[in-house]
Amino acid sequence: MLFQHFSCVGSARNELIVTIISRTAGFLSTLGSSLIVSDIAKKVRKGKETDPYQRIMLGLSLCDIVISFFYFFLGTWMTPKETGWLWAVGNSASCSAQGFFFIFGFLGEILYQTAI
Repeated sequence: MLFQHFSCVGSARNELIVTIISRTAGFLSTLGSSLIVSDIAKKVRKGKETDPYQRIMLGLSLCDIVISFFYFFLGTWMTPKETGWLWAVGNSASCSAQGFFFIFGFLGEILYQTAI
């Protein structure tokens, strides 16, 4: 029996749709968080004082950039091509790196959200 990698989404067409939506959402999330980081960095460069909420949002946004870029935007590109997943071109090392950055960003987001 052949392994059907799109069994979670029902068909190859649905897998393509989910992949495109995930990559688009990851790009937009990375862009939005980058704008928050840029805004706070401008205040720091101008010598303006930042309050604790802004510093927490800075950390939260940096963690979101890590998750959005490595997990959602890069997605299956970092997965080993032997898996047969859509657009999988990575290897075991890139998959492990993606897993590390996902856990790092995820735990960071949890900690920063509890700080709020």
